[in-house]
Amino acid sequence: MSKRFTKRRSYGFVIALLVGWAGLAYAQSPITVTGKVRFQDGTPAPGVSVTVKGAGTATASDAQGNYRIGTAGDAVLVFTLLGSAPQEIAINNRATIDVILEEDVSALDEVVVVGYGTQKKVNLTGAVAQISGDALMNRPVANVTGALQGVAPGVTVVRGSGKPGAEGYGIRVRGFSSSNATNALVLVDGIQMDMNLLNPDDIESISVLKDASASAIYGARAAGGVVLITTKKGTAGKTRINFNSYYGINVTARQPERLNSWDEQILIDESRRNATGNPEFSEEQLEWVSNPNFSVRPNPTQDRWEYFGNNNWLKEGMDKVNSMQNHTLSLGGGTDKMNYLVSGGYYKRDGVLRYGPDDNSRYNLKANINAELNKYLSVEVVAGYIGSIVNENAYGTDQIINRLYRSRARQSLYVPEEDITGQPYNGDLQINAVDIEKNAGLEQRYYESFTGRLNLKVQNLVKGLTFDLSGWRNQDYYSMENDSRTLLWYGRSTNTVRFRIHDPNTKAMVKNRGYHNNLQGVFTYNLSLADAHHFTLLGGASFEEYRKDEFSAGAQSMITNDFFSFNFADPLTKTNKDLVETWAIGSFFGRLNYNFREKYLLEASFRHDGSSRLAPENRWQLFPSFSAAWRIDQEDFMQNQSVISALKLRGSWGQLGNGAVLGLYDYIALLTSGLTVTNQSNLVFNDIRTQYFFQNQLASPQKTWETVQQSNIGVDAGFLRDRLTLTADYYVKRNKDMLAELNLPNLIGVNVPSMNIGELKSWGWEFDVRWRDRINSFDYRIGFNISDNQNELVRYDGRNSIGNGGVVNLLEGYPLNSVWGYRTDGFFQTNEEYEAYKQQVTTPFFPGNAGAGDIKYLDVDGDGSINAGEGTPENPGDLVYLGTTNARYTYGLDLGFNWKNFDFSIFFQGAAKRSFLINEGTLSPMLGTADMPWTIHMDRWTPENPDAYFPRMYQTSAHNYRSSDRWAQNGTYIRLKNLQLGYTVPIRWTGIQRLRIYFSGQDLWEKTDVLRVFDPEVGNNTGATTYPFYRSFSFGLNLTF
Repeated sequence: MSKRFTKRRSYGFVIALLVGWAGLAYAQSPITVTGKVRFQDGTPAPGVSVTVKGAGTATASDAQGNYRIGTAGDAVLVFTLLGSAPQEIAINNRATIDVILEEDVSALDEVVVVGYGTQKKVNLTGAVAQISGDALMNRPVANVTGALQGVAPGVTVVRGSGKPGAEGYGIRVRGFSSSNATNALVLVDGIQMDMNLLNPDDIESISVLKDASASAIYGARAAGGVVLITTKKGTAGKTRINFNSYYGINVTARQPERLNSWDEQILIDESRRNATGNPEFSEEQLEWVSNPNFSVRPNPTQDRWEYFGNNNWLKEGMDKVNSMQNHTLSLGGGTDKMNYLVSGGYYKRDGVLRYGPDDNSRYNLKANINAELNKYLSVEVVAGYIGSIVNENAYGTDQIINRLYRSRARQSLYVPEEDITGQPYNGDLQINAVDIEKNAGLEQRYYESFTGRLNLKVQNLVKGLTFDLSGWRNQDYYSMENDSRTLLWYGRSTNTVRFRIHDPNTKAMVKNRGYHNNLQGVFTYNLSLADAHHFTLLGGASFEEYRKDEFSAGAQSMITNDFFSFNFADPLTKTNKDLVETWAIGSFFGRLNYNFREKYLLEASFRHDGSSRLAPENRWQLFPSFSAAWRIDQEDFMQNQSVISALKLRGSWGQLGNGAVLGLYDYIALLTSGLTVTNQSNLVFNDIRTQYFFQNQLASPQKTWETVQQSNIGVDAGFLRDRLTLTADYYVKRNKDMLAELNLPNLIGVNVPSMNIGELKSWGWEFDVRWRDRINSFDYRIGFNISDNQNELVRYDGRNSIGNGGVVNLLEGYPLNSVWGYRTDGFFQTNEEYEAYKQQVTTPFFPGNAGAGDIKYLDVDGDGSINAGEGTPENPGDLVYLGTTNARYTYGLDLGFNWKNFDFSIFFQGAAKRSFLINEGTLSPMLGTADMPWTIHMDRWTPENPDAYFPRMYQTSAHNYRSSDRWAQNGTYIRLKNLQLGYTVPIRWTGIQRLRIYFSGQDLWEKTDVLRVFDPEVGNNTGATTYPFYRSFSFGLNLTF
């Protein structure tokens, strides 16, 4: 019975399958579809892409607009052309289908987020760069700031380190507006916060407000530009789930390489011989170094081992390859009345240290909810959480890496004596960096932030009038704990402790809580008259306050090296202190837009700010702006042509403020406690240490805002139905109230306050050009942007000292961070050449045995001596201006295409006309006895290598490494910033709405003249022995269902 039933069921399944196949074959019987595509005016539309939806079959219309394609009778054809709205048409077994293209009104209606609202992109009168969140996705970067590098003209991104959780990214808009803090103001959904901790997948768009007309409505916080980030929101329809994930590796790049013990000792002996005439090692000892079978020799008189092996400290202490991962999940959906989106993310990156803690983890949660309660009232709720944990060695990761470069290759890690094998060795009295990695202890930094925003919108009570009442709070918590263990390092078998660090052991702790509150009300009124005059009036007020409470403590001498608690520390070593920071700012702001027939556009805005940081009489400041634009493409004489699709001229002027550099209470004479860090008073009265208070800084009640005036002219243009677009701007900024320290004599005895006595001028231009087109199923794009920025410190209280050269941050008449140094003319090739030179020129900083292989400095001023004169631009001696560390030009090049289910993009970024000065402490081997030479120093001057890169080796003297045109290198570079290759799996294969897999690489290649041990992006004068940068390789997927 059971077998008979099974057989019948099997027959039924086969019959149903055959019927299904027959029906499918009938439904998919191929036909050929032909037709003609025209524009609305009846002219043929060539180059229109015609694709079969979901099948990958594609063709394009010819010069007469005709097309021909083979497909199934029940398929859907998709017609697309840049500048026209895409159309989907069901075939329904028709052999002929003609199509009339319609103008893509969505492009004309594209809106851009601006201060306290949105505007149509075509109606903008200010300089605003719009960046889609799609441009940031799938790039293996630790934060959003890094992904913006090179994406938009005028936006400069700098990074300071490759250390996990401490990359030190900063963002500047149009260069420096001040010698003080000039980072851009960042608002995420209207909430001020650190963009470095955002989840890139949460971002919908980024608007960068660059000129005064766009930024002035943010008043005293907008001098460095404004970055407005809008996060994603839910849309009506069924719940959509998005999952994005990637795993990858980071590979360290452009870092110094260590020599083996033989080459290292050769250079050490050479440097000593050149300096003193005596090498460190005898010929017998050199043979020991060169013999791989000979490793140690006891030195009883010094109770240590002499180690002659070959130890690569970098390989022992660092991994060139480390891992990273990132995962995000979001759920969104809703109805016409309510939508929601909830997302979460996890990011983890491991560092380069082989042993011990060196990593960063980040957690993100985000929720956006929008609801229309009735036709008058709607509500928006935004909530977010960010948590970040950084684990680091208690000794300091950068310090450990520095020690790994300074440890001698022949030095042993461990005592070689059998009875105490494995004990860390310190016979040469050098830091044992590997033991520090393993045993020095832990520093953990924990940061979390809770943000919430509630917005109530009232509309339709009066036609054209809306009112938004919103409040937000950003509450953060920070904790740092450092437990530093005592480490002992030994000599020979007597087990003598020869060196200690962190003795006694210590515990340090910092904890703080802060909150940032904002309450604001904004009304917007739209009025149109006779379908020609369009007005938008916006006005509002806001109140903002901030408070941080901090407590720190320290203690020493725990009773055990394995358990750290203040309860088990020496009570006489315990210290603690607290700190309170608080400020408030009140603001009134407004904006008026006038639009006449979509042709002539005017805008005026203002902000009136008052800050608790300033004295009452200087507390309030007005920041106005004015702008205008002319949409030439809307004029009648532009309508009967097909080349120029958009053309707009813009101009603006305004004032911006910089309040970030104001102290909390600079206008008041503040008292400071007379305590040292050990909590002991420095004042002894009647043989008793006495607590006392004193004025630490002069009050500055006349201090006021830094005010930056900016003028801008620009043009926006589109050609060939916007397949080609370009934007160009020229601007001038002048900060006439820049804060600078007063130049007062030291005998005053207190710190000198800063006053509004400086003036900085900066100017430049920006250019952005893009081409987008489609050929059949091949969709491609090309984009290039470049910006030029210069500055000059017009006035800075008469200061004009350049000292002995190097980087001079502030110098009247020159750019910020100007570089000064000597002119050089190669090396002295013989001692005789040097002796002849010495008869004409004296070199006070040369050693007595200078000669062949040393750098030849030029006597620029002809006074017979190489010197810095009076150390001023008026009398610089032989010093000359060598440029500035600020890049004049920054640029980006973006190429990409989509073909069927494949997508590819490649992005280059770079900078030009920048001086990169290498500091002598990083570059000079054997400047100190622990400064080891690297592989690059093998290319040093010898009689056999007269055209070497480096001068001769010389111990304990930096005469060859003075600031000069030899070490002020050309900092120009171009870098392959990102490369991606992806494939979207057809929905018919998986039934999943979207499944894309991809490979992504970051910082894969660069071309530069900067010495290969330095990353060209690194801040100037940074040591090469700090935390390295890296190249990233990752594989990931995007999943939507």
